[in-house]
Amino acid sequence: MDCSRVHEMSSYDKCMKEWDRSVQGPQEKEQRARQYPDYCRTIKVQDSHGGVKELVFPKALDLDRPKRARTTFSPEQLYQLEKEFQRNQYLVGKERTELAKQLKLSETQVKVWFQNRRTKYKRDRSRDHESADSKSESLATCNILRLLQNQVPRPTCTSYLPPYPYGFSGFSAS
Repeated sequence: MDCSRVHEMSSYDKCMKEWDRSVQGPQEKEQRARQYPDYCRTIKVQDSHGGVKELVFPKALDLDRPKRARTTFSPEQLYQLEKEFQRNQYLVGKERTELAKQLKLSETQVKVWFQNRRTKYKRDRSRDHESADSKSESLATCNILRLLQNQVPRPTCTSYLPPYPYGFSGFSAS
């Protein structure tokens, strides 16, 4: 625990103290306390237009805690992870433990990498199918247009043509 922060007021506490000063009387404080359950905390913020908004968060959410650093995998680790993914998309138990030891990663890091990689794989496959469907639809549309263009009667001047002497089946010549 960082001892320098023990006596320092958190940004949340500062915000709430400032907000408490803006609340006029005990009735308003009591009303605010009854508005949300005990496990919630509120923060009032002012937006760029001067409007005040009240944000509600669970008290268990530690907003002052620094974010964990993102894991950066070395090229060799990525190569080994990808190679294993190509062989088997679901790595569990002893295999995961051995791979984690070999790559000097935690089992959790390996597990999360495989989860993320499966998600990427499914997303890419979905995108490829959409692209293929789109190409198929475009090809089908082109084929239909070609058929329609070949079937559309060309403008002709029928008044200059003699009548067709032979009748069509189902039709009578008039």
